[in-house]
Amino acid sequence: MATQSKRPTLSTVAEKCGYSVNTVSRALRGDDHLPETTIQKIRQAADEVGYIPNVLASSLRSSDTHTIAIIIEDIENPHYSHLMSRIDLELRARGYSVIILCNNKSLTSEHQLAALSISYNVDGVLLFPQTSSNSPSGSLSAIRLLQRNHIPYVLVDRSILMHDTDCVRVDDEEGGYLAGKILSEMGHRKFLYIMGPENNSSQILRQKGLLRAIDEYCGSGASDKNIRFMNESVYLTAQEQDNLYYLLTPLDYTALVCFNDECAYYCMQALQVNGCRIPEDVSLIGFDSIATDSRFLPKLSSIAHKRGHSLAKATVEAIMKRIKNPAGDYGNVILPVDYYDGGTCGRPRK
Repeated sequence: MATQSKRPTLSTVAEKCGYSVNTVSRALRGDDHLPETTIQKIRQAADEVGYIPNVLASSLRSSDTHTIAIIIEDIENPHYSHLMSRIDLELRARGYSVIILCNNKSLTSEHQLAALSISYNVDGVLLFPQTSSNSPSGSLSAIRLLQRNHIPYVLVDRSILMHDTDCVRVDDEEGGYLAGKILSEMGHRKFLYIMGPENNSSQILRQKGLLRAIDEYCGSGASDKNIRFMNESVYLTAQEQDNLYYLLTPLDYTALVCFNDECAYYCMQALQVNGCRIPEDVSLIGFDSIATDSRFLPKLSSIAHKRGHSLAKATVEAIMKRIKNPAGDYGNVILPVDYYDGGTCGRPRK
């Protein structure tokens, strides 16, 4: 039997129930000037023929879609997947839907994804700036495109240094300082820090805070001689080649600070598989506290925003404010941080 080649339209519903296209349209919008029996009959006919409203066509008439685009480069890290899930819930509560556009770590440019979001006629964009070596130029190119098209946007989880725009993030410098303070007060004097992406604002600020704490608690100039750095590209290569433990040795440090929890868990596994005890031999601390949401993960000491402060809620409030007031002053929302003790930090070995 032949099947219909086109999707059902308002005309299809009208033919099914015997009302005009205009009446069908009003009923499906919930027009309270129509009798409830008429609305129910038309909605039943729409269900029977499988009618789905064309949101894009509707947006051309109303100039909005109640859709927010999220542009992000990495959805594998649980920190981002949990954050996007919470953002989705916050937006749904406000009557908005979400589309996620992922560039898979620079396989697609942010500029291209910004153009795609504009083509979908979204009401706003939540942009997680890229962390690759060309991130400043790539993110700024996307931002300029959004600005030229008058699309409200908010930077999420990290900023673009020296660029004034709406941004919602945690206090990364204070987070780095807190990690260094806690470890120094426990008695640690030798550190290994595995860095994040070079041009990532969170990396720059976390490292700055960490070094400030080490100098403050371990003596002026201690950060120059008491801390060893591992570049992110070196770490990633070792992790992919399964020889991370080789880079973590010799254990001429007692405290390992990782740019984020994902890195910290890889290091934890490499150390423990090779007989290293945590925290007896090496104390370990990360950032993001993803174990709070992923209960199946081993406990890990970590830095993240304080309880009672929601990064997702603050982000959605920021984009709603920008949509409502496109010409308003830019806002930089910085959430306070706290230490979450997962038992992987302790006093240094003697």
